[in-house]
Amino acid sequence: MGTELVLHSRWAAPENRRREALRAAHGQDAATLCELLDYHLRLKSRRAGEVSPATLRAYTLAVRDFLAFVGPPEAPRHALTQLDAEAIERYLIGVRDRGLELSSVRTYLYGVRALFRALVWAGARRDDPARDVRAPHDATPAHTKKRAVPPAQLGRLLALPVERHGEDETGLRDLTILTLGATLGLRAGEIVGLDVGDVDLTLGEVHVRRGKGGKARRVPVPRAGAGVLARWLRSREALRVRGQVREDEPALLVSFRPSHFGTRLSVRGLREIVNGYLAGAGLPRDMFGVHTLRRTAGTRLYRATRDLHVVADILGHANIATSAIYAKLDTDIRREALERVEDTEG
Repeated sequence: MGTELVLHSRWAAPENRRREALRAAHGQDAATLCELLDYHLRLKSRRAGEVSPATLRAYTLAVRDFLAFVGPPEAPRHALTQLDAEAIERYLIGVRDRGLELSSVRTYLYGVRALFRALVWAGARRDDPARDVRAPHDATPAHTKKRAVPPAQLGRLLALPVERHGEDETGLRDLTILTLGATLGLRAGEIVGLDVGDVDLTLGEVHVRRGKGGKARRVPVPRAGAGVLARWLRSREALRVRGQVREDEPALLVSFRPSHFGTRLSVRGLREIVNGYLAGAGLPRDMFGVHTLRRTAGTRLYRATRDLHVVADILGHANIATSAIYAKLDTDIRREALERVEDTEG
């Protein structure tokens, strides 16, 4: 409640908003500028305030990085209230020169754009210098860089948790993680955000209450996946009975780190677990990441159905065009097409 009152009093009234924004811009007060950015995103979001924590973290990082480029408050190279589009373009060149991936460079630009939209809204600037700055284009097709786990290695990946830990709580939890990612196609935040009550094995579905953009969806669970979830739920219940998971902890997946034992697993913890198994399956480092599991699920779905509408529905894509990448990710589909050409011409 206290934080809400501070935000309300600082940004709600136009005269206070402009004064505070100008003070923060002139002093390059990173904390206040990020607070303004947060408030503006929540207030003006196209989805009525539904801004993901990951987006807020990424934009905050971008703003702080941009302020470092602008220069120290006592002797800035650029003034936030006066700099133009060329300064932002030079900043992006510098970011690219650091060796960041183009997707990261685009995220930095989106964060800077969000900052200047907030400054214009607050009355600290009349124009938005970032509005017409174009994001760098990557000529390399996404499907050649972002690969899915091949079928031969997927079986190995899914066998690793039980091979390493047996059917104990760690093995069952980790197999559940891999199943939620590589079978159901859940995103990292969706996986760790699940509560026990979101799993309904009677109906055979998982309720994702807050997907990307705040959208909810119900994902059907196949028989094998339901078996994995059932075994983990029994193991988690045993942890609760032993007092290792608190009665009021709703999270489906919990951490086993000594300092956080029995509390909701974090995205960082999830990433470490998944990357450990991806490495164990012999996959290269450029395939590490929880999203590799989601790409694998999308590719498997398309291979089984050849129906992008089904892929979009299960994965929670707002636009079917987003799902088209999974058709391109499946090298077997392209190989089969070439073989059919040979058979036809032969």
